[in-house]
Amino acid sequence: MTERDAFEARFGAAVRGYVGRVSSDLDPADLAHRIAARDPRRQGLTSAPRWRGVEIPRVAWVVLLLGALLIAMVAGMLLVGSQPVRKLPAVVPPVGQLYACPAGSTPDTPGPIGQARPALPVTMAFDRRAGRLVAVTGAGDGVETWTFDVCTNTWAQMHPNREPPSFEYARLVYDVDSDVTIGVSSGKVWSYDLEANTWTEKGARPTGADFLAYDPVSCLVVAVGSASAVLWNYDVETDTWTPIHQADGPAEGLGAFTYDASVDRIVAVVGVATWLFDIRTGRWSRSDAVTPHVLDWLTLPAIAHDEAAKRTVVGGNVRLAAYDATADRWETLEFPDPDLWHDVSMVSDPVNERLVVLPDSWESWETGTSAGVVAVDLVTREWTVLLEPGKGQATP
Repeated sequence: MTERDAFEARFGAAVRGYVGRVSSDLDPADLAHRIAARDPRRQGLTSAPRWRGVEIPRVAWVVLLLGALLIAMVAGMLLVGSQPVRKLPAVVPPVGQLYACPAGSTPDTPGPIGQARPALPVTMAFDRRAGRLVAVTGAGDGVETWTFDVCTNTWAQMHPNREPPSFEYARLVYDVDSDVTIGVSSGKVWSYDLEANTWTEKGARPTGADFLAYDPVSCLVVAVGSASAVLWNYDVETDTWTPIHQADGPAEGLGAFTYDASVDRIVAVVGVATWLFDIRTGRWSRSDAVTPHVLDWLTLPAIAHDEAAKRTVVGGNVRLAAYDATADRWETLEFPDPDLWHDVSMVSDPVNERLVVLPDSWESWETGTSAGVVAVDLVTREWTVLLEPGKGQATP
């Protein structure tokens, strides 16, 4: 083997070793030093490399080969950057202090059947710090405030200092930043402090800010109208509304929408289409997946994000459907007794890692009983009865 062959063999081995270590901490000066250390003359060789009979200075070889290495690195990065890259799911940690059931609790055992309970329909949110579901229901011309303890499966009517003047079907949301539940009634925003058991009337809400979701990243409430696709941010602390810039979205009202922490997106169900909204960029994208049929009449389905299962769930009188936004895939879940389901209300229970569902059945309307409470684990597809239907309080 000639001196040049030996040099090229050693240098090629060195280059191949460094090509596999392309990273942000690769120092070109250090690389040049290491290459120079492999100079044949330091290995006892006496002559410089030659090309077509012409002696090439060592420094020139180093510069040329470093240039070739850099070109290969840049070309590799451009090639990787030109390939379609799947967006990783957003890593959004659970928000707020997570309540834990006291020792000895029996969250899987049905609560007392004779207990008082709210009339249906209700709108609900989950207070993470108290570990209780907050529900508002209509009572004649007024409103009643109830809570449901997911550790004992018991309802309690709260009898706060005052309550909103009317019941509206808009959803409630829990704002972890201020530790209050937010709702809208008679054109005003209302906040409920469970610990103090007080409702507070706040400022007016914009026209079309009917349905609510909560963004745990910005700690703002997101609102949309039932007849328009205008989006708003609401800051509970300052009682201020700000329109959200958006592009390429659906023209009609959203209605059924919620925040999906698995992808850091608002997921909206519009007819048979599923849309995702990036709050950080203001861009909409339409899913290729077709939303399953969950309702037999023209009304809005219930919607909730199941934090444990990382699914957005919609439900009606036909079935539940769960959307995996990371895979852009829907799956359906049939009710245990589909003939008895007239409508549903539901909310995610992060304490017991499942979805709490209140079925509003035809039987409850016909018999004057109040429907029970059930839970579903979307991972195991197991249903658990938390409260049997009973006569605690008649449905109006």
